[in-house]
Amino acid sequence: MKLNMFTRINIVTALMALALLTNPDVLRAQNSRGCAWPIEVSPEGFGNLLAPDDLARYWIIPFDTYDTMTIKGAYPKARYFSFTVYDTYSNKATKDAAGNLYDAQIAPDPGSNNPFVQPGARNGTYTVTIARNVASQGNTIGFSTAFAWVALRLYVADSDPTESGQALMGSVPLPSIAVTTNGTSQELQPCSPINKLPDLTAFTQDAFPTGFDIQGTEGTPSSDRLWFAAPTTPPPVLMPNPNNKYMVMFPGDQYQPGRVIVIRGKAPGFPGTFGGWPIWVPSWDSRTVDVRYWSVCNTDLALPVSDVGCASDLSTRLDDGYYTIVISDDLLRPAWVKDDATWLRWGDEQYPKLVFFRNMLPSPNFHYAIQNAIAPPYSCTFDFDFPTLPERGVVDTKGQCAQQVMKDYYPVAAWCDKSTYIAGGARACLE
Repeated sequence: MKLNMFTRINIVTALMALALLTNPDVLRAQNSRGCAWPIEVSPEGFGNLLAPDDLARYWIIPFDTYDTMTIKGAYPKARYFSFTVYDTYSNKATKDAAGNLYDAQIAPDPGSNNPFVQPGARNGTYTVTIARNVASQGNTIGFSTAFAWVALRLYVADSDPTESGQALMGSVPLPSIAVTTNGTSQELQPCSPINKLPDLTAFTQDAFPTGFDIQGTEGTPSSDRLWFAAPTTPPPVLMPNPNNKYMVMFPGDQYQPGRVIVIRGKAPGFPGTFGGWPIWVPSWDSRTVDVRYWSVCNTDLALPVSDVGCASDLSTRLDDGYYTIVISDDLLRPAWVKDDATWLRWGDEQYPKLVFFRNMLPSPNFHYAIQNAIAPPYSCTFDFDFPTLPERGVVDTKGQCAQQVMKDYYPVAAWCDKSTYIAGGARACLE
């Protein structure tokens, strides 16, 4: 099955704009408005692309004609934030992370504090510099290509008891941006509105050039058992977060009528930042902070890889420390889903699915994260890069390898008759 991105955008004007953006020189002048953070990737609206997580927001700006970009901001009240620079090349659809700085690595301004490092510290300010043809060090990220994307990620903003109206940004404004070109400096004003069609179309076209289609099919699983396995390198076109490691599961080309997918595993402990606690304090239902964040997300395996829905650590129901996720083709959570389960939609049945399992920044003392299965001596990984899908047998084999490493924290998954689940719950499906 070949799946074309243009059927996913579903906007006639976008088709016209994409046809105009096949010239690499056009791609290198994408910030024609000259404003800060023109693109927001999120599960809502036009920005639902590149498999975003439900509890995250990504703000993006192109680095094209500038020599340096200086970003000044306040540390947000959030679980996590980072800056990543992605090199991009006009002759192929790929984005490699040239550099990354996440919250605890970002040194505060003189006289200020970093609340992700210092217990009890008030939120301070920081300055990050992006520069061409320099080495990355300290708060500077360097890269060497002619064009790059700069991404600000923020996960799980704290609950905001104030009336600031900035809850999704961690109760602080988006960072300011000043750029220097040929010795001349300029401060960019915030883009308003964001995600204007020309900007978003240029970004999408850079990710998926004309003619870029997914090749191959998921096929039909040979058994009801479904395996999560870790790609050696996640598809660069999806701009993966260097602080996350991923496992993917291919449920098959089509939804199986009268059945559900059940996923069950032991939940890693995570910090209780949503309630205002620092990142090293466990949430109310966690004994330890095993990972900074984890989630299971269902996405369309059709360009531009839109999010369907996620079960995150903060929103997932637990039963004695274990999560159960049920995926069905219902429009809303059905009454027959057990109280101990978290429900996810299958979504539009005309699109195959790809299910992601994320682990972010595991504790050195936690030995059952995806990161452990990826690292030597286990190296339970397979090759995966769009546009070609991997063979199911390879994914199944590497999934079995990963389960041996991750033990109870491995997400066990299977197709199951709905009647079996209703009668006996998840255990009846997975035993």
